[in-house]
Amino acid sequence: MEAYIYLIQNGDLFNIGTTRNLEKVQELLKPGKLCGYLKIKDAEGLCRNIYLRYSEARIPESNYFRLTKAQLLECQLMLKNEGGNKYFEPIFKGPTLFIIFFSAWVLLSVIIIKIGVDPILQRLV
Repeated sequence: MEAYIYLIQNGDLFNIGTTRNLEKVQELLKPGKLCGYLKIKDAEGLCRNIYLRYSEARIPESNYFRLTKAQLLECQLMLKNEGGNKYFEPIFKGPTLFIIFFSAWVLLSVIIIKIGVDPILQRLV
């Protein structure tokens, strides 16, 4: 199931975590500022990778990190790049794609017959 991975700044500390309800987390971590987020299927896996990458900046036994500016930019890019693969997903997939395609094909066929073929046949009769 998809969940959000978020990066929220509060002063010089950054909270990195996962949630299914981003608005609730923002409300809980006020006055923190949302610096980045990503909706992804494996949010926990990506979060673990980020925790490992910045383990030296992590405040022990918490989800808070004291990131440098370079680490912050890198983390934000990591969230954007992970999401970049999903940016151009098709709108319709699977059975929905087939139904939409078939319906459009039938509709266009009917329009062509009514507008283009019927008037010609009417003149011949």
